[in-house]
Amino acid sequence: MLDFGFHNAHSPGITARLEKEFAEKFGKRFGIAHCNGTATMQTALMAGDVGVGDEVIVPAFTVFSTAAVAFHVNAVPIVADVDPDTWTIDIEDVKRKLTPNTKAIIPVAISGLMCDMDAIMKLADEHNLLVIEDNAQAIMSYHKGKVSGSIGHFASFSFQASKTLTCGDGGMLICDDEELALNARRAATIGFKDISVKPGDTVVSEELRCMPNYQRHCQIGWNQRLPEIACAVALAELERIEELTEMRILCAQAYEQVIADFDWIVAQKIPEGYQSSYWNYPIRIMRDDIEWVKFLRKFKELGGDGFYGSYLPVHLEPVFANLNRAVDENPKRYPHYVGRLPRYEKGYCPTWESIQPQIAMLKTNYWDTADIRRQAELLAETFKYFD
Repeated sequence: MLDFGFHNAHSPGITARLEKEFAEKFGKRFGIAHCNGTATMQTALMAGDVGVGDEVIVPAFTVFSTAAVAFHVNAVPIVADVDPDTWTIDIEDVKRKLTPNTKAIIPVAISGLMCDMDAIMKLADEHNLLVIEDNAQAIMSYHKGKVSGSIGHFASFSFQASKTLTCGDGGMLICDDEELALNARRAATIGFKDISVKPGDTVVSEELRCMPNYQRHCQIGWNQRLPEIACAVALAELERIEELTEMRILCAQAYEQVIADFDWIVAQKIPEGYQSSYWNYPIRIMRDDIEWVKFLRKFKELGGDGFYGSYLPVHLEPVFANLNRAVDENPKRYPHYVGRLPRYEKGYCPTWESIQPQIAMLKTNYWDTADIRRQAELLAETFKYFD
């Protein structure tokens, strides 16, 4: 790859290989490499003609990007609460928040656990909704025998540095529908009219581009391609994805054995028929007398690597309240949001709002079984200290 160099009109075919092999891995016909796993969801919405005033349902437990992509296309993110045990999107709250303006739903496989995709796809069929699986945290997860990415109309994956498959940053969008795939390809490549869904087809041929009267762009699009050198790294990671996933599962199993001895620690519920790929191992501390920060400090004091708290309920990120205020104060600037935005405030998703402060997301990115055992032992010591 490095010997080939960097060219505008010629390619060693690495992007093509990555797009083709990644899509095939998850049982889809088309793969479209992107610069990150946010761009993937944005282009999926654009490909599905989701835009001004349309509503996109997202879960309260997710990274901000999942909701942000609705704003990127001038749509309205509608935040649904989570199941109290699995912490994935609550299908009953989704039903409550459906309106005639609902156009899409982005179910998030959080911490490696997929949602109830059967229920989501049934609802989508009934209401003609576009389903975009957000699998940034769930490569090689399973739902009733179906691998993550194989169920929705689109599936988005992230190659960001913390992910199981990484090339530093990047993402992949996969789907089966040729028209949707072509629309997404164009949305990710400046709206070039003469590109195709063929793997690696991300630039217009030099023969066409050299003509002074050539019309290049047929639709609005962004420049969200993934550099070929990053594709080479991602392709190498894809070749060992089972091994990378298995190490995270082994780590989760070690933690699982530890928490079994402490009834005040509850892990994310993995329903029968599901297999999490454990991007992390989230637990809930069910004692009001234990301060989250003190729990973290003790774990690190004993030699643990630390852990993360859960992201704020997405609708409580300041950007949402700021947008509510901006629309209130200057409605002429935001005519597409006037009367359409919900009030993004406490009480909108009460289940996750009550659970979120108690969550600790334990790291699983260890590539040596001795390191896994050591972290599990230190976690047990931490639990015993507070028991």
